[in-house]
Amino acid sequence: MMHMFKRLKSVLLFSMCLNSLSAFGAQEPAETLRDQIGKIVVTPGNGPGMAVLDFGSNNPGATGHAGQFSSTLLADLEFSGVVNILGKSFYPSLVLRDPKEIKFEEWGRDPLKADYIVFGSLLVSGDNLVVEVYLYDVQAKNKLLASRYRTTTDQLRSSAHKAADEIVKLLTGQDGIASSRIAYVSRRGKDREINLMDYDGAHSQGFSGTGGLHMLPSASLDGQRLAYLQVQNGKSGLQIRALKDKALLGTIAFSRGTVSSPVFSPDGASLAFASSKDGSSYQIYVTELGSGKVRRLTTLGSVIHTSPRWNPRTGREIAFISDRSGSPQIYVMDADGGNVRQLLTQGGSADSPSWSPDGRYLAFAWRPQGASRYDIYLMDIATQQIVQLTQSAGSNESPSWSPDGRHIAFQSNRSGQSQIYLMHIDGTGVRAITNQGGSGPCWLR
Repeated sequence: MMHMFKRLKSVLLFSMCLNSLSAFGAQEPAETLRDQIGKIVVTPGNGPGMAVLDFGSNNPGATGHAGQFSSTLLADLEFSGVVNILGKSFYPSLVLRDPKEIKFEEWGRDPLKADYIVFGSLLVSGDNLVVEVYLYDVQAKNKLLASRYRTTTDQLRSSAHKAADEIVKLLTGQDGIASSRIAYVSRRGKDREINLMDYDGAHSQGFSGTGGLHMLPSASLDGQRLAYLQVQNGKSGLQIRALKDKALLGTIAFSRGTVSSPVFSPDGASLAFASSKDGSSYQIYVTELGSGKVRRLTTLGSVIHTSPRWNPRTGREIAFISDRSGSPQIYVMDADGGNVRQLLTQGGSADSPSWSPDGRYLAFAWRPQGASRYDIYLMDIATQQIVQLTQSAGSNESPSWSPDGRHIAFQSNRSGQSQIYLMHIDGTGVRAITNQGGSGPCWLR
């Protein structure tokens, strides 16, 4: 087992480099941050190599199901960014069903030189499908995983996601994202609806219902609730619903003004939001969900404050957007509204701040001075170093972090219509996961 952990050193740099970032001073060049985030995701040709074989079946009629499982598993592992998926043209065998058939010397030598192999088969058992998945350490000639998934044709992709997450957890100690979901806004004529989909864009389903505008979804960290803005018949309010069964858990609305930008506190006990209920300008408030008590955090009049975002790690800071300097910029304040300080000082127009799960980074949309469109940027809070993640392709906005902190979802109009995209934390691996339109993604656990 020691062999496995030695070869996974590059994978585990994810947590190591995050812990080391605070050692860098603010005078370090921006390339330092880019080098650091470049080590978080394994890029092609680097890191431990994994061979993922096509799954077969004991029933010729189920060959397509076996192919769907293995292709989904392959895509999940490839996007996870924890291993380097090796090209099948180098595989010594394209068929491997039984561990007894493994010839480790063939898989471990050049030109393939695999560190791990994943293989298995799909068995038909009555009305059910049983998928056997194996993961072997080639160099140590050691079995790391042997799992069976009893599933149906409708749940086959979900089972593949579970298998991918089990492999990622085994290799890194961190939960994978293959079984996670993304909430986003879908347009239906003049209406907008909150939809939920698998992280890869499959199985999109309506959540908020039609009629009016439903926007700005935000999930609690425990993955149990979703808050969003609803505008109907000229009135706005924040709705809180259970993700499991869509049950309405609460509504926040006021007799005057509008509300926007809901976000749960890390402990789920409070909700921060922006509202014009006390005047013409938007201010930031926090309501205790148990008592309904509302506190105002910002006080500057005739200034817009919006997009509050709690630090998910500490719960002690809230990032937000304010135009108090003349244009929308990123600020951060203590959770009680005190100690306000500006994070982004280079001008231009900023929007949609989003904390990384560990509270070390802030992703945001920014249109620098002289630029014609927004792009996604990343800031290290401790050093305030900034790197650009998207470029030369439309306007890119509304970043949302994956639960494992390795990936970011965002919206972009690079194809001519706003769609939801995913990318690695270093800006690579960009892929569209919607094709019928989408905006305002929120990555759920």
